[in-house]
Amino acid sequence: MNPRFEEYLSYLQGVRRLSPRSLSAYRRDLALLSSWTASDPLILNAEDLSLFLADLRTKGYEPSGINRVLSALRGYYAYAVRFGLLGGNPCSLLKNLKTPKKLPVFMYPDDAQDFCTLPERLEQKKQGILWPARDQAFLLVLYTSGCRVSELCSLHLNDFDRDFSAAIVTGKGDKQRKVFLSADARAALVAYLAERKSLLSRYQERKACPAVFVSQRGLPLSARGAQYLLSRYSDQSGTGRRISPHALRHSFATTLVSRGADVRVVQELLGHASISTTQRYTHITPERLRRLYHRAHPHG
Repeated sequence: MNPRFEEYLSYLQGVRRLSPRSLSAYRRDLALLSSWTASDPLILNAEDLSLFLADLRTKGYEPSGINRVLSALRGYYAYAVRFGLLGGNPCSLLKNLKTPKKLPVFMYPDDAQDFCTLPERLEQKKQGILWPARDQAFLLVLYTSGCRVSELCSLHLNDFDRDFSAAIVTGKGDKQRKVFLSADARAALVAYLAERKSLLSRYQERKACPAVFVSQRGLPLSARGAQYLLSRYSDQSGTGRRISPHALRHSFATTLVSRGADVRVVQELLGHASISTTQRYTHITPERLRRLYHRAHPHG
C-alpha cells in the first residue's frame, strides 16, 4: 500500500472514526490503485485515473464496484486538497458509471416474520440449532428495528428503555438514533435475557458483560457470528434463499414505505445520511408489490 494512502487511512480511523468494516473497504479499494501503479498518487491526473478505472472494467469489475473505487479516490483527493497537498481534485472531472437500477432484496412481512420465528419452530421439532431464545430475539429485533447487524451487535443493556420498547443505537459516523421494537420482539428479548443472565452467572469474569447479545461462551456476539447465525437459519428455512441481515433491513424499510410511511421518517429510522439512499424504497409502491407478489408467489 502506498504510504500516502496509509496516512489517509490513519486519518479516517483516528479523526473520522470510521468503523473497522469501512476502513477495510477503503483499504481494499485504494490498494487497487497501488497495485496498478507505483507512482505517487499526488502526481496522477484525471487521465491517469480514467485509465485505471478503464482497466478495472476490462478485468471484469461491475460498474457499482468501479463507482465505489472512484468514491474512495474522491475522498482521498478531497483530503489531499483540504490539507494543502494538492491544488485541485483530479476526480472532479470523472463521472460515475451508469448502473442498472435494482430493487433492494426484501421479503414480504409474513415471510420475514416466519423466518424470524424459525428458531422457536425448529426447537419444537427438536432439530439441532444454535441458541433458540437468543436467535429468535436477535432476528426479531433485527427485523422490527431496521438496525444494521453491526449496530445490533454493539447494543448494550443500558441502551434500551426500561420496557425494551426502544433503544438508542450508534450508527455510521458515531451518529445516534432511536429505534423501536415490536411487541413480539420485546417478548422474545425478555425471554432471552433471562437465559443470558443464567449463562453469564456461570462465568464470573463475564457477569458484567454489557453486550445484549452474547455467544454461548458468554462473549459479545460478533458481526461475523451474527452472519453465521443467519446463514444457518437460511439453510434450514427450506426456501432455498440466502437471507442476509441486509435483506431483513430492506424488508423493514419496504414494509414501512408500502404502508405509507413518510420517506424522511424511514430515513431517520434507518440512519441514512442521505435521503437519496432511502428513496430507493419509494419505487416499491403497493401496486408494484402486488405485481411482484403474484409473479413470484407459487400460489399467486
